[in-house]
Order: sequence, then C-alpha cells, then structure tokens
Amino acid sequence: MLLYNLLLLIVYPLLYVVSRLHSRLRINFDLRKNLPDFSAAQGKTHIWFHAASAGEFEQVRAVALSMRQKHKNLFFSFSYFSDSTYRTRKGDAVPDVLFALPFDFPWRMRNLVARMQPHALIIAKYDAWPNQVRAAASAGVPVYLVSATLPAASRRHRFPLRYFLRSTYAAMRTIFAVNAEHAQRLRAISSANVQISGDTRFDAIAARLRENRDKAKQLTAITAGTRNAVTIVAGSTYAPSEEMLVTYVAEKKIVAGKKLKLVLAPHHLKPQNLDRLESRCLALGLKSVRLSNLSRESWDVCIIDGFGFLAYLYPLCDLAYVGGGFEGSVHSVIEAAVAGVPVITGPAIANSAEALELHSLQLLQILPAPDAAAFAGCVDYVWKNRTAIGKKTAAYFRERLGVSNEIMHTVMDDISEKKERV
Repeated sequence: MLLYNLLLLIVYPLLYVVSRLHSRLRINFDLRKNLPDFSAAQGKTHIWFHAASAGEFEQVRAVALSMRQKHKNLFFSFSYFSDSTYRTRKGDAVPDVLFALPFDFPWRMRNLVARMQPHALIIAKYDAWPNQVRAAASAGVPVYLVSATLPAASRRHRFPLRYFLRSTYAAMRTIFAVNAEHAQRLRAISSANVQISGDTRFDAIAARLRENRDKAKQLTAITAGTRNAVTIVAGSTYAPSEEMLVTYVAEKKIVAGKKLKLVLAPHHLKPQNLDRLESRCLALGLKSVRLSNLSRESWDVCIIDGFGFLAYLYPLCDLAYVGGGFEGSVHSVIEAAVAGVPVITGPAIANSAEALELHSLQLLQILPAPDAAAFAGCVDYVWKNRTAIGKKTAAYFRERLGVSNEIMHTVMDDISEKKERV
C-alpha cells in the first residue's frame, strides 16, 4: 500500500497539469472538486454503489432495483469513475445521489466514508480501489464485488499484481463471480470469499426494456419497413464490419425469397462516419436512410444515428451481428440473447464471459475475418437453424435472470445481522 500511495502522490500532480490542457481530463478533475450532501440518508439504510463507467453502472443499478422492490427505507448513493456515467445517467431516478469518486488517496477515502456512513458498499465488476475498500472495511462497512470478472488474459491474477491486490480483495465480505472460470481466477487472489452467482447485466437489460417503452415506440417506422423482410441488426459496428455488411446486402439482396434489410448501429456516431456510411451505400446501389429521417419510404439500410436504441432493435431482427469482435474485444451480446436471436461476431470474444459461453453452446457464430463471402456462409447456416438457435438463446437468457435478487438478499441479511448485534 505504501508504494501505491507514493505512486498516487507522484502521478496526481502530473495528471492535474495535463488536465488543464485536455478538456475531457479537466472535466473529470472538476467533477471531483466537492463531495455531495449525504444528510438526506440519515435514519435510512444507506447503500453505496460504485461503478467504473456507464455499463458497470447498470450492473449495480439492477441490485438497487431489487433492493427497492423489497425494502422501502433505503438511500442509494452511486459513485462512478468515468465522466461518461454522469453524461449518460445523470437523470436516472434510482440514485438518490450521483457523484464522481474522489481520487484514491487514503485520507480522502476515510473522509468520504465518514461523511457517508454507509451500511454497505457494492462495487461493479472490477473497479475496486485499494484505499476505497480499505477505508470502508476499516469503518466496519461490508464490501461486495458483484458481477466480478477476471479474464484469463488479465494480469490481476498473475505475479506480482495478485499479491498487491490480495489485501484489497480479501477485505471484501463477498465477491460474486459471473461463472466458475472467473471464480477460479479470482480465488488466486482471495481464496476465502469468492462465490459463483452470475451476471446482474441480464436483470439490468430486462429492467431497462420494461422501463423505456418510449424507445421502442420510436422504432415503429423500422418495424413497418422490415415487414415481410429478412432483417439483420448490426450493433456497435466499426468500419471493417460495416464494409462487410453493406457489401453482403448489396450482393445478396434476397434471403429465402424475402428482401434483405440491414439496420446498422455504428459504434461511432460522428457526422463524418455517418456520411461515410451513406456514401458507401450509395456507391453499392443501396438506399440508406438515417433513423432521425425515417419515414414510410422504402430502404435497404437504416443507419441508427442516436444513442440508447440497440436493446430495442434486436427484437425486430432475424439475426444479429455484434461489433468489436474484429477490433480486440466484442461488445455486449446480452441484448441479442434477450431477444432470442442468433448472433454473429468476430474472433475477439475472450473479454466477454457471455460470448464465450454462447460460443461453447454453439449459439454464437464466429467469423475469422470481416469478409462478405464468409458472412454469407454464416448467415446461410444461421438461417437454416434459426428456430433452434433462437429458442436456446432465449432460454440461456431466462436461466440467468434473478442474480440481482439473490445478491440483494445476501447484502440485506448481512446488514440486518449487523444491526441486531449492535
């Protein structure tokens, strides 16, 4: 810990100087200037949730929703590390307080815990900061790591990092691992407090679909345009996969006697990227339209030019392509699993426990390279087996619901036992 704290003292001033010249970094510093007011938590059971970014926010949010359904006198503080959480989740109704986690100096974390006086700290996935965990545990606050992952390629379970992290992970009450493989690697760091639970993201996505029905209503024009067609939804795409997809549609045009439609949700929504896509479609003889301009007119490719639609697009399609598999790390395949549609992606799936599981069950098809001809062969296989694949994929999702509820019971039981002892 001494070496870690010395490194913080060296790195922090350097980062601060750089932040004055870098707008994104300056925002992150500015968000951490002041702590929020926690006085409204007095007299309530105060649960502190922490997440690195917006995706991890959803994982702890699912636990919070389960808690609020069963227990009424609760106060939720949500901290985050990346400013993307503030930008995308600042209007969320679940947190009573949303704030940027202070930099991990020991005195700042002790001060934060003293001001908050939480009854539990629940951290998403991996973003456990040593002084944060130490300050909470020293104050008698139980710490939990939920949807915990430790990929095989990670250095966290290898020398020397696992020895450095041991005291942090061992100080936690429970580490809820997503599956047996991740649990085994986590036990290399802390052997006594790891248990297998599953991933709360399944509950998170199901909850978002229930909550945001207005998003689905905005897609009625897509529904009309894909009627009596074979529809591919491609989510979080990059240039190589986009070229593969539009080339395939231009060459194939018809599948099983039906017109082929592509709904493309690029990972980058910068105007120049959208313009590039439209120009490429035009060059291939495809009629493209952006979602924001969509009417009842016919189209071949619909380009999604807004955020937050992907989970509502997958139920509209016959098969899905999920991006990132050619860029080093596949994006979430869970939304497609929720919809029960066959999924295709590139080979880089080691970062995703769900993608690895779906592939082992032959429910996720892997392309070695972004090639239109190879994609065509994959689509032909998926189309012939779509009913069986879809049913098994939907079952995979259903079997993984309820993790948040189980974690909620464990945490609330621990809090109740502690209160009774006091």
